[in-house]
Amino acid sequence: MACCFSNSLSYGCKRWPQNLFNWNFGNNKTNSRPQPKYHDIELPFPHSLVNQTFLKGRELKCCYKATVDGFSATEFHNSSDFKGPCVMIGYTNKSFKFGAFNPEGYRSTDDYYDTFDAFLFYWTEEDDSDFPIVLPKIGGSSAALFDYARGGPQFGADGLLIGPPLAPVMGGFAGPDTNSGIGDLRQAKSRLGLSYAKRADGKESLFGDESKASLDEVLVFCSPQIASLY
Repeated sequence: MACCFSNSLSYGCKRWPQNLFNWNFGNNKTNSRPQPKYHDIELPFPHSLVNQTFLKGRELKCCYKATVDGFSATEFHNSSDFKGPCVMIGYTNKSFKFGAFNPEGYRSTDDYYDTFDAFLFYWTEEDDSDFPIVLPKIGGSSAALFDYARGGPQFGADGLLIGPPLAPVMGGFAGPDTNSGIGDLRQAKSRLGLSYAKRADGKESLFGDESKASLDEVLVFCSPQIASLY
C-alpha cells in the first residue's frame, strides 16, 4: 500500500498533525494562546511577606480585581485559575485590610489541599509599619485550602471563607461553568483557632469582634512568570 508523505506524519494515506495537539506554530493567529490580563495596581503589601514562598523575588501582578472583573465566584475563577501560588487582599466596608497566601493556587477542582505553607494576615490601625500580622496554619497541615469552583477563596473549614458556595458541593462536580449556587465575594466570614492561629489580641475572627464582613474589594496577585507555565 502506498504511503503519503508530505509535511505531516502519515499512517497509510491518512494525514496526522505534526504535533500531538494540532497546534500550528506558524502565522496562524487563530490558534494562539490568549494572553492573561493584569490590572495595573501597586502591591498593597510588602514583597518581603512572601520571602519564604515560591513567589520570593518574582514580579507580582494583579490578575483579579473584583470591582472590575466582578464579585461572583465564577468571575474570580475565570481570572485566578491556573496562575500558580497567589496572594489575596481584601478590604471590608469598614476599611479593614486583610489577606491570605495560597501556595497551591486555584484550578476549580472542588477539592482541598493539605499544607503548612498557607497563612492569613491582617493590618491593625495601631500598627504604623507596612508589614501585617501573620496567622499561620495550626492543628496540622490537613484541609488548609479549599478550591470550590462555585466559591471564592477558602482557608480551612472556617478560618476564612470569601464568597462560599450557596449550594452543597457534590463530589462529582468540577469546573466553574454553572449558574447554580455561585458564591458572592462581597460576603466573608471567619473563625480562628482551629485551622489558623487566633489574632494577636486573642480575637477569634480575622475581622475582630465580628465573625462576618462585607467586602468592598478583593484582589489577587500572582507571578506572570509562573502563570505562563500553565
